[in-house]
Amino acid sequence: MEATIRKDDDKLVTLILDGYLDTSVTAQTEKEVEPLYEFSDCEIIIDCSRLEYISSSGLRLLMTINQRCRKNRCGLYIKGLQEKVKDVFQTTGFTNLFEFK
Repeated sequence: MEATIRKDDDKLVTLILDGYLDTSVTAQTEKEVEPLYEFSDCEIIIDCSRLEYISSSGLRLLMTINQRCRKNRCGLYIKGLQEKVKDVFQTTGFTNLFEFK
């Protein structure tokens, strides 16, 4: 699992998730995304186009990111869900908790 944060400009930040986001990597990924919490008043896009799998612990991490970023007045969007990951989002009701681009 690789999590890359890219600051596109002052008002746009992209988090790229690549690989399998499961219990074995969630703690490490949580540390890698901590710099996101320093941004405020911007738009954050989570690019999931390379995310092949997500477990419940991965979904929990996305909820944490959502809560922390919204607290900092950031708009949070998800884009590029692959079909298998999209199915998990739909089955768990996460499609109602996030905005998508």
